[in-house]
Amino acid sequence: MSTLMHYDLPVARILQRELLVCSPDTSLAVAASRMHEARCGSILVVDEAMPERILGIWTEKDALSLDFNNPNALERPVAEVMSSPVKTLGEGATLGEAAVRFKQDSIRHLLVVDDAGRPLGVVSQTDVVNNQGIEFYVHLRNVESVVKSRPLQVDAEAPMSQVVAQMRQARSDAAIVSAKGVLGILTGQDVLRLISQGTLNLNAGRVASFPLVVVPRDATLYQARQLFAERRIRHLGVQGADGSVVGLLSYADILDSVEQEYVRELQAALADQALRLQKSEQALALASKVAEASLEAIMITDHRQTIRSVNPAFSLITGYEAEEAVGCDTRLLKSGLHDRSFYETMYEQIARHGEWRGEIMNRRKNGEIYPESMTITAVRNAAGIVSNYICVFSDLSEQRRSEQDLAESRQQLAQQSNLTESILDTLPVMLTVRDESGRFVVVNEAAAAVLGKGKPDLVGLLDSDVLPEEAVKRLREDDQKAAQTGKVVVREERMAGDSGTPRHYLSYRRAIRLGRRQLTIAAAVDITERKHAETMLAVERQVLRLIAEDAPLQRTLELLCSKIEKAVSQARAMVLLRDGPVDEDGAIPVAFGAAPSLPAWYRATLAHNRLFPGDATCGPALHFGVQHLSDAVAADSRFDQSREVLERLAASAVWSTPIMSPGRETLGVLTLLLDEARRPTPLEQETLDHSCKMAAIAIERSRASAELQRLATTDTLTGLANRSRFLDASAEEWARSRRFGHPLAVLMIDVDHFKRINDTYGHAAGDAALKHIASCLGIGVREVDRLGRMGGEEFAMVLPETDGVGAMQVAERLRQAVASTPFLLADGVPLRLTVSIGVTVRVERDDVLDRLFARADEALYEAKRNGRNQAVFNNGALS
Repeated sequence: MSTLMHYDLPVARILQRELLVCSPDTSLAVAASRMHEARCGSILVVDEAMPERILGIWTEKDALSLDFNNPNALERPVAEVMSSPVKTLGEGATLGEAAVRFKQDSIRHLLVVDDAGRPLGVVSQTDVVNNQGIEFYVHLRNVESVVKSRPLQVDAEAPMSQVVAQMRQARSDAAIVSAKGVLGILTGQDVLRLISQGTLNLNAGRVASFPLVVVPRDATLYQARQLFAERRIRHLGVQGADGSVVGLLSYADILDSVEQEYVRELQAALADQALRLQKSEQALALASKVAEASLEAIMITDHRQTIRSVNPAFSLITGYEAEEAVGCDTRLLKSGLHDRSFYETMYEQIARHGEWRGEIMNRRKNGEIYPESMTITAVRNAAGIVSNYICVFSDLSEQRRSEQDLAESRQQLAQQSNLTESILDTLPVMLTVRDESGRFVVVNEAAAAVLGKGKPDLVGLLDSDVLPEEAVKRLREDDQKAAQTGKVVVREERMAGDSGTPRHYLSYRRAIRLGRRQLTIAAAVDITERKHAETMLAVERQVLRLIAEDAPLQRTLELLCSKIEKAVSQARAMVLLRDGPVDEDGAIPVAFGAAPSLPAWYRATLAHNRLFPGDATCGPALHFGVQHLSDAVAADSRFDQSREVLERLAASAVWSTPIMSPGRETLGVLTLLLDEARRPTPLEQETLDHSCKMAAIAIERSRASAELQRLATTDTLTGLANRSRFLDASAEEWARSRRFGHPLAVLMIDVDHFKRINDTYGHAAGDAALKHIASCLGIGVREVDRLGRMGGEEFAMVLPETDGVGAMQVAERLRQAVASTPFLLADGVPLRLTVSIGVTVRVERDDVLDRLFARADEALYEAKRNGRNQAVFNNGALS
């Protein structure tokens, strides 16, 4: 009985009185946007000159007829596609009449007008379903009984133009969208939203709503309607026994299924309404029998609020049997928790609208106070006077307890979720969870920082939205491998950091399945510092190996430069070596060390150069032993003199780091030319510092090796080659002379009366005399000639490519140089020095070098016997 009474309600009680209107020339995009913002399924087109004149209506259903292949479709005026004339309904019509019109005219919206034809509001099919009170019928029918056919299903990648055409052809206001096994729903509302956004060239997956809300096919229509109301949706997927979706259920389907039987019964009830009003007792009795099957309590009172009838559910809820309640005033159930104004407001609303709905606290027979959800409907007789009230209520106690338990569970879940999130955000590990499509489900702070977006922005995005294509390909391969093996997949990855410098990560991936969802948990640890340390250690080992092998210094420095260029992106390295102390001009001479990646023309400019304190960044770094950086050379005045060279090298930044010895002596400078204007990162700075330390070791080792070599081959007093070195060099010239048949001369030189100098003036004077004579001899030799001290006061010389005449000329010139060059003792006393020289040349019968030295010795002694201070030639006859 209560359902019929709901169906008697005038549409004026439920219509939407705030009309959404637009002018005829409004574009479809604007009209759709306004409908979307107002959450309204229709918009009325009115005459701008006469706003009360309704020209037509455009609805969500009309949106499906739009040609999505037409790029100008959104700019069409709404007047071209609206439905006209608008279907109307008088304000006195009932919900039943509205439902019949919806069925007959195949529409979802009716304009309600007054007696003068003026628009009052719009009533929709959804409004009727939500207000007509069809609980009795929908409780008895299941979802499967109304499913007509299998639903339209499209792929998520299908373009919207194709999907809308399929929906239009199938005369369907919704379609199921499949995205890699995940189902969603695409409705007229979604199409309307797409139009409102002004774009049509999307695929179905970008427009549809996920996931599709489903209901079992054996569920009742009442359960389905409750789900519609709770989720605020108009379509449900119908799930078969095997879990597949076998149909779609909409508000219209409920009306179509229930309407045939319901409307027949309603029409019969309407036809008999007058008789029922006269025989209200009989009607109430009939209603009570119908209500016996209801799980909700039904209480019928007269106009004085005296209880006349109750159903079994009333007794179950209140504790009062029917005979205890019938005849009593409704105050029997009052809890005393509501004041007088509460009840006055309730009955004022019933008097005005014929109905009151709300929650109320009542009292059971045992005194327990409990919450109820109650609907009170006034029943009027033929004269329009209230004759009865029908109260339908349900006990909310269990629901309240469930809601409280649910709230507590949700609170605990939220607390646990917050704790878990805090733990994940605290860990120095990047953690993400992605679904099968690569969409981010969970992202912690560390991962968000690396990916360059906030956590809320990343959740829901695809990995391809934030990562390069190659990285996405590797991720998908690892995801598939993890899913197939069921094991953790480990990989070292390299990604660009915030500054563009590569970062290294060690990632772990495990695949899990939650229900039907395949997820991949990924954790990654930044191992850049570890990789850097490993690289530096490897470089150190290579440098030390080259040092141990006594490799040339340039080779070692080139290795260092190459390693630096790999560690610092877009950089070219060079090393300049200090080549002496500060000169009288205040400059430090430098020599070329290494520059493997710089062009040859530039490397040629680096040899035998000088650096002043103000020269760019290299000069101050070398002079003051402090790193100097220029992250924008174009605006740096220090590079004014070298700007043309830097532009030719395309250098935007220059970093110069001094190479320091342990004693804080500058050994050189390491300079990097960078293509990008920037400063070094902490890791790059560490690379520079470590490389300079390794370079210092190599330079000092090279210097020490050179000094050792010098000490091993040089006479410490005179600076000439010692006996060993001289003999080795002489043997080389001897072999070359014999191989090519070229002349070779040997001179043996001895200081005259040297013992007398030592005995008379002391050994210090003798040492000074030897250094003086060595200096005189060194002036008169060619670069190819070999000069050395054989021991004591004896010197020797080998002259390649020199015959006897030439050798005697050289000997005579040397003798005269010694004799004519003044020599002063420490106290300023002059002392005349002379030398005797024996000369010989290689002849054919000479088979060993010692023969030449022996002949030269013989000639030397001949010069001594002949009075000293002379040169004697031995051509072999003296042998």
